Amino acid sequence: MKGVMKMNLLTKKELIDGNPMHIATISGDKPNISIAADVKVIEDNIILIAHNEMVNTPKNILVNNNVVLTTFNENWEGLRIFGTADYYTEGEYFDKVNELFKNENTTPKGAIKITVHSVEEVK
Repeated sequence: MKGVMKMNLLTKKELIDGNPMHIATISGDKPNISIAADVKVIEDNIILIAHNEMVNTPKNILVNNNVVLTTFNENWEGLRIFGTADYYTEGEYFDKVNELFKNENTTPKGAIKITVHSVEEVK
């Protein structure tokens, strides 16, 4: 069963925080999909992603900031999240990803802030 809705993402943190997600972007006529591993809900409609290894995703966001994210649990219950992205290499959101995700193996190159416009719940 599917339903498109506005949703307070704080109620779905268990599906999002710390779980790998797909992030789909597009630039021109070339779509791109990447995996984001360092992900956290920071407000009811804001998701923050650390840019670690993605190549095309940050470039695409600067051209077309529309994105789709997907996440699922082990029972294939999940979310398809539609929103707009902003990319930062300094400032508040960049500092936040470094605070949340920097460790001895990873130093984020940037921060991707997703403002969520709608969510499709998949069950």
